[in-house]
Amino acid sequence: MPHGMTYTNRPELRMPASPDAIDPILLENKLCNLLIARVRDYAIFMLNPEGKIMTWNDGARLIKGYTRDEIVGRSMSMFYTPEDRERGRPAQLLRDAVEHGRVEDEGWRVRKDGTRFWADVVITAVRDDEGTLIGFAKITRDLTERRKAEAAIGELSGRLLRIQDDERQQLASQLHDRTSSYLTAVLGSLYRVKAHLKSGDVVLLRDVEDSIAKVESSSDVIRRVAHMLYPSRLEQNGLIETLRWYVEAVSGQRVSVSLELPTKPVLVSKEAEIVLFRLVQECLNYVVGRSGTRQVVVRLKATPEAAMEIIIHGPVPPGLSDALSSGPPLTALGLAGVRERLRQLGGKVDIMSAETRTVVEASLPPQ
Repeated sequence: MPHGMTYTNRPELRMPASPDAIDPILLENKLCNLLIARVRDYAIFMLNPEGKIMTWNDGARLIKGYTRDEIVGRSMSMFYTPEDRERGRPAQLLRDAVEHGRVEDEGWRVRKDGTRFWADVVITAVRDDEGTLIGFAKITRDLTERRKAEAAIGELSGRLLRIQDDERQQLASQLHDRTSSYLTAVLGSLYRVKAHLKSGDVVLLRDVEDSIAKVESSSDVIRRVAHMLYPSRLEQNGLIETLRWYVEAVSGQRVSVSLELPTKPVLVSKEAEIVLFRLVQECLNYVVGRSGTRQVVVRLKATPEAAMEIIIHGPVPPGLSDALSSGPPLTALGLAGVRERLRQLGGKVDIMSAETRTVVEASLPPQ
């Protein structure tokens, strides 16, 4: 037990009768010990160089379930899951703290009653004035509720994206089917008018030809919008050909998009193809129409794991990093939903940003 520290259910600092009798250093130590002992939201305790517990505070008792008498002198490894103990995770964290001064970690920990909680842990190596290791300071925070909330929000985001895809499919179908017949009829009428016009009616003939061109252009735009809403090409031609079509459609003056595609098919499910396509689509939505000129490389790899890499050269698109971060998907539903659907399929997505280069990497196991 640290000098001058008294452990009770409610730690108290006992002051001497005469203020002159207070040693300033001793008073500082007592105040520090009192502060740590009273903290209830964090488990704060000291370990010796071998990783055995030396001190214990109220927060540690509440989070982990052990009293001070039950825990002091025992190894910190008892808080870890059998899987983590088997692979030497506790000892590795201490070695990392020794090497780097401190280490941070998140993962499952085990309470006295056997239940698990999601912990955010910081371990700091403590050395004396000569640099000799005298132990470790360990701070643990219980993030189980936050993790549950993130998982619930992520699940909702994935469900919403699936609903969004269903609605897009329905809208694309209605847009194409309801306009196609009307535009075809209009074109037929215009061609018949053109056929009956006399060659001398130059102005009227020019107007009819202009109307035909506009109707054909409108039909093409509607077809493109319908395909953007729901890539039916995926079902017909697969991911590789759909990416070729999409990149050609969005590449323009302010954004140049190039493709690097495998020569053999990517062996993933139809749902996985949709998710990978949506990832490209949502990322490019952050680029197209933004100020500044950017070059984008979309690279699809047909490795044992299907891998998608999107490299954006130029200023970092605002909001892209936040939308693809590992935090709760409260914003940017499209990308957050893609991230969650990748997770549900056993995949993952990472983003690395520099001043003039952003790399989005996604991978999916074989389906």
